[in-house]
Amino acid sequence: MDLGALRPGAARMGMIVREAHEKDRKEIHEALVACGAFTEEEVRVALEVLDLGLQGGLEGEYPLFAAEVEKHVCGYACVGRTPLTASSWHLYWICVHPAAQRKGVGRALREHSEAFVSSHGGLRIVLETSGRPTYRPAHKFYEAAGYIMVGRIPDFYRPGDDCLVYCKTLEPFAWSQPIRGTS
Repeated sequence: MDLGALRPGAARMGMIVREAHEKDRKEIHEALVACGAFTEEEVRVALEVLDLGLQGGLEGEYPLFAAEVEKHVCGYACVGRTPLTASSWHLYWICVHPAAQRKGVGRALREHSEAFVSSHGGLRIVLETSGRPTYRPAHKFYEAAGYIMVGRIPDFYRPGDDCLVYCKTLEPFAWSQPIRGTS
């Protein structure tokens, strides 16, 4: 996967963010494994949620977005409404293949997910992530985007692996804003 032409801060020319499709599953699976952030069990769960999302499309329980460069999927995001809330959503997964990291792909997926949530009446996004030191780049990524850590559950995933809870309040959706790449 040649992503040399993709530059951070640029208009991300050559990249589109769109609804994920069944044909993207193999490349999404490869990204989940290659990124090295997820355990085998986490990859299994991510694929289960991916399969549920692929069955329901954008109006299903888990809307999915794929970032595509030169006809290759190099990352994906999964969101979903938070049950029993009026306007809260969860960001379940953002994963970017290592070859595409630090090139604006994660940011494009996050921005697209936020615009989608806002356009569907969402006013906040909550995410949960590991507190392991290997996740520090993810923490910085979310904090730089305005997410605030609102909680920590010690030893949540396993001893020594806390759950960090982040939240971001979104601006109400302005209907004149395009949601890039949504078909």
